[in-house]
Amino acid sequence: MSAGANRRDAPRAAGPLAVLETLPVPVMVVAADGRVLHASAAMRARAREGGAGTGFDAQFPEYHAALAGDLGAARDVPVARQTDGAVVQERLTAQPTRWGTVLTVVDAAPFAERTLQDVQTTRLASLGFMVAGVCHEVSNPLAAIDSMVQILRSRRGASPEMLERGLASIQSNIARVLAITRTLTDYSRVREGPLKAVALAPIVEDTAALFRHRGGAQAVAVEVAVDPDLAALAQPSQLEQVVFNVLLNAAQAMDGQGRVTVTGVRCGARAVLAIRDTGPGIALEHLGRVFEPFFTTKPDGVGTGLGLTISREIVNELGGELRAENHPGGGACFVIELPAASPGAHP
Repeated sequence: MSAGANRRDAPRAAGPLAVLETLPVPVMVVAADGRVLHASAAMRARAREGGAGTGFDAQFPEYHAALAGDLGAARDVPVARQTDGAVVQERLTAQPTRWGTVLTVVDAAPFAERTLQDVQTTRLASLGFMVAGVCHEVSNPLAAIDSMVQILRSRRGASPEMLERGLASIQSNIARVLAITRTLTDYSRVREGPLKAVALAPIVEDTAALFRHRGGAQAVAVEVAVDPDLAALAQPSQLEQVVFNVLLNAAQAMDGQGRVTVTGVRCGARAVLAIRDTGPGIALEHLGRVFEPFFTTKPDGVGTGLGLTISREIVNELGGELRAENHPGGGACFVIELPAASPGAHP
């Protein structure tokens, strides 16, 4: 069946629903059993070429997938649709009526452009919240540096061994301060470029391979079981940063020994990654604080205390959610939910 045939065969509005043809946005009415009762010309132009039937799932598979086949509730969901080799971001609104469920589609790109300044404002507001903790975090290493300098200056005849230990202490504390400032600087920058459909399995595999070569992680086994067709709207570099931070947190919680399992499936309009470790889990009194800036149960000098905080902010900006929980079978589990991209939409 040709694209032209699809569009001619799609039901047109008639009677009281003829007003659909006058609307400037794509709109259609779908029956509870999935039949497309009426569709405007703009919506008919979106019908899938070569569709096997005139039903909602066959003619508009991306919209059907975004709603997970549920036409009985009012909803507003993101949709990634591939057209002419490009991924188009849209918002799909479903509203049940006595005639059927009315589906309306709007282009999400203009809204994303208009909210860029809001994203920067929110990011800087979060950065300001973190700065309150920075004052305390950097004061400790700076105080240690100052004390060591005073000691070395007071002992003019210090032995080479003492001098070496003092310089090592200064270098370690400077590295701590620089790590914090680099992390905050990276976070304060707005990531440019539109979101795109990203296959999650390669992202997780590549990040896991990089993680395995990190010092202190060689004794941590990482098992990846992500659906090869799973895709999400994201930016690859940001997603790699989030996955790496969660893997690093798991390794530290297990003292560098244990197993981490990463699974990934699609749940309705969401792509879900679950990263579970075999560590002791998260104490109940800490569950509500793991994403707070600089909150950590790790020894001094291990990490900056910002990795999970920034990871959650990144996921939020992508329209998703990052949460922590204890797995019923033991260990901690971090769940990353992102807007799913349509099957086949990723490169």
